[in-house]
Amino acid sequence: MLTFVALDLETSGLNCLHDEIIEIGLVKVVDGIETESYTSLVRPRGALPVRIKRLTGINDQDFVNAPEIQEIMPDILKFIADFPLVGHNVKFDYDFLTAAAKHHLSNILYDTLELAKYIMPDVSSHRLGELCQFLNILVPNQHRALDDARGSAMLAINLLKQCEEFEPDLIWQLSQLLNQANSTWHSVLEALSSRMIKLFPDRKITSPMPGAIDEDRPRERKSEQKDNIEAVQCLTVLGQEGLLEKTLPGFHFRSQQCDMMEFVIKGLNEAKIVLVEAGTGTGKSLAYLVPAITWARQNNERVLISTHTITLQEQLWNKDIPLLKEIPEYEFKAAIMKGRSNYLCLRRWQALMNETSHNQEEAVFLAKILIWLYKTNTGDKGDLILSYQDLEYWYRICCESDGCLGNRCRYFKEKCFFMAARRRAERSDIVIVNHSLLLSDANTDNMVLPSYGPLIIDEAHHLESCATDHLGRAITRMEVLRWLAASTKLIKRLDQISVINENGLWEKLILKCNETKHKTRETAISFFELVSAWINFNGNNKDGRCSMRFVQEGKLEGNHYIPPAVDSELDNLLVNLRTLCQVLIKISDQLEEGSVVTGELSGIARDLAAWASIGQDLSNNLEWICRNHEDEQVYWVEGGGGTPEVIFRSAPIDVGPLLYEKLFSEPRPVILTSATLSVGGDFKHYNKSIGLDYLSPNNILEKHLGSPFNYGEQSLLCVTRNIPQPGQSTDKDYHDILAQAVFQISLAAEGRTLVLFTSHRSLRETYHRLKQQYENEDICLLGHELDGSRRRLVEQFMEGKRTVLFGAASFWEGVDIPGEALSCVIMVKLPFTPPNHPVTEARLQKIARLGKNGFMEYQIPQAVIKFKQGFGRLIRGPEDRGVVVVLDSRLAERKYGHKFFNSLPITHHIRDNWLEICNKVRCWLGTGK
Repeated sequence: MLTFVALDLETSGLNCLHDEIIEIGLVKVVDGIETESYTSLVRPRGALPVRIKRLTGINDQDFVNAPEIQEIMPDILKFIADFPLVGHNVKFDYDFLTAAAKHHLSNILYDTLELAKYIMPDVSSHRLGELCQFLNILVPNQHRALDDARGSAMLAINLLKQCEEFEPDLIWQLSQLLNQANSTWHSVLEALSSRMIKLFPDRKITSPMPGAIDEDRPRERKSEQKDNIEAVQCLTVLGQEGLLEKTLPGFHFRSQQCDMMEFVIKGLNEAKIVLVEAGTGTGKSLAYLVPAITWARQNNERVLISTHTITLQEQLWNKDIPLLKEIPEYEFKAAIMKGRSNYLCLRRWQALMNETSHNQEEAVFLAKILIWLYKTNTGDKGDLILSYQDLEYWYRICCESDGCLGNRCRYFKEKCFFMAARRRAERSDIVIVNHSLLLSDANTDNMVLPSYGPLIIDEAHHLESCATDHLGRAITRMEVLRWLAASTKLIKRLDQISVINENGLWEKLILKCNETKHKTRETAISFFELVSAWINFNGNNKDGRCSMRFVQEGKLEGNHYIPPAVDSELDNLLVNLRTLCQVLIKISDQLEEGSVVTGELSGIARDLAAWASIGQDLSNNLEWICRNHEDEQVYWVEGGGGTPEVIFRSAPIDVGPLLYEKLFSEPRPVILTSATLSVGGDFKHYNKSIGLDYLSPNNILEKHLGSPFNYGEQSLLCVTRNIPQPGQSTDKDYHDILAQAVFQISLAAEGRTLVLFTSHRSLRETYHRLKQQYENEDICLLGHELDGSRRRLVEQFMEGKRTVLFGAASFWEGVDIPGEALSCVIMVKLPFTPPNHPVTEARLQKIARLGKNGFMEYQIPQAVIKFKQGFGRLIRGPEDRGVVVVLDSRLAERKYGHKFFNSLPITHHIRDNWLEICNKVRCWLGTGK
């Protein structure tokens, strides 16, 4: 496998039938040594898209003397001859090459992207450039064909050398999985494992048992009265001429950070609920970490920190905590803890591996896990790059509580990944979790997490929405089908087991199980198809997804009753699903009580009972959502949009009382912080939304801290007055003028613009109107859900200067783009939650029943908080400078506009028509001619 031709193509697009090859690179490798290379630009028929020019650095004038593909095709085919072809995502290059050659090529393909996913499953990215950088493989010019082909060749050799470092048995197992996955790497790895055994006969032929590695024993914690911490203790770290300022290059003292730290200390000492709104650049995480660590060390009491996003969790774990651990004599222990489903269960993994055959997708998944399993100490799927399809298989091997054997599992005491994570948390002073796990723990009377004292909730503005999701119920079509697919796998394992029983009961149970399983699957498919068609017919949502709210038993909003056919099929599904669960439990009981003649149980009895319990929960949730009605809950079904997915949901209308009961009623310090908690400097709306209004005001401390940035000098806010609202013109006219305003304003900023939409449909309408116009101006347009993942789009935006990025809801916060790459933020509309969303609608109706105005009491405060988040995308550092433009005239014309203005860290703004605003943008940014 060390003799091959490495192939890489640069193309004008992704479709081999319509797009063209613009550059080809070939590298011949013989016995692991490069012997020859070939490269050429290829003249396309038309101009290159801007995105391709940026990616490759190739411009249209470079093709003046370049040949067309047909002129060089004979040389290409002669070069590759019948050598194996190696490349990164080589099938992409092969498809373009065969389309250009106009005939099939018989060369065997070896994909380095595929092999890297098996051998290096835990790297942060499997893109060629990142892999080569990680492995110190020099690729001088990424996205140029010859350099990338050479990089692919060296990567292939490196990956095969890595394989030689593993035990031969492990490589043999991987080869057998790849055989079932129909991978061409199968024969290579099988031959490699055989050669390794012959060359090194003394090496082990079985791999060591994977699993968690235990650490030192937990230390005892004191239970006596708590000692107050002093601000001076923490100021030695964060204060002026403190340890961080002295030892950390680039660290600057910020008075706001120390103010927040002292306020956190006050809350800890007095056991109060503390609300801190701190502007961008304050350094919130260090402001609460330093006193939290000091408290934990001094009082031997664990502090829990909860975040909403993975980004912040990674910042705390990979940046802030290691930074503080470097401080001499500041010893502490920290741990991250996640929900059980994030950890691999060794028993369930082994049971799945022991099955005699796997389908292609399942074999690929198991191959991705195999090498990682022998590397990892955590078993945390967060270390892996898993696709949506992979997650379907992950649920079969994760540590779900229903399938846990506890002390009866041979891995439980020493090797279990979840128990090791829990032990690490029990030994730690600081434990980091997410809001979902925090709420799970609160909802189960603190049965999930180790006991803790003070609680710090960062990104606290998300707490209400997380509680709405987490304290409700949901069941999806995919969940039901996934449960049935996993049940099928479990039932197949019963074929290998024989049990001594009377009157052929075992055989009867197996027969009944298979019959019921088929009926349940048929009924489930029929039911969800009927529901999907029904929603598409009755629902109305311009963004594609439709929702219909249950308002009383069997009835939905708009007087749409559940059709008799749907209702009847729901009965059939519930009956069959519950019957199948009952049969699974009876089989489990037989395995527990009977005598097994043949077959390895390996926990299958517990797996069957656990899976039956999950199935019963599915049926109960489905029935509860469709056929129950409680005044304090909202129930709805959503689907449509061209996908078969159907979701039944319920949620509490008001989560405040629940959060008060589960999180805030106990006397413990709780710190809630975010850049966006208040509305116009007032925390009243936020307090009510999460139940703090049930507490005495004496138990709550509130603090508003401004940003250290000078927004008056660094930012300009402009509001347009002449773009009509959608209801004031036709949809086409609205999007026509919107598109031109976005285009001209971003052109004035020379690209460097983030455009925030509140509607995916509006984003797509504007994108398609402007794509070619931006191309003509040599500006790269990137669209959310149109040109790649959120993370990749942000990376591409930061790499290029003349770039415009269209983003929807998730781009309004958590996007950190400092420097000149982002100089303009355009908000298309004020971010009001759609009033027809079932939860919003139910909350507005409840407010109306109390004689209050739901728009003023709920929708405006919610929109103001999100508006502040959107505004915060612009200035991310002390040197940043830019413009925020709001294209929603309601901000200037409606009386409620002052609530938005008063919530921003600036005192002046400009109101004008959008053409004049273009001139203001040029003047402010210095881009005018």
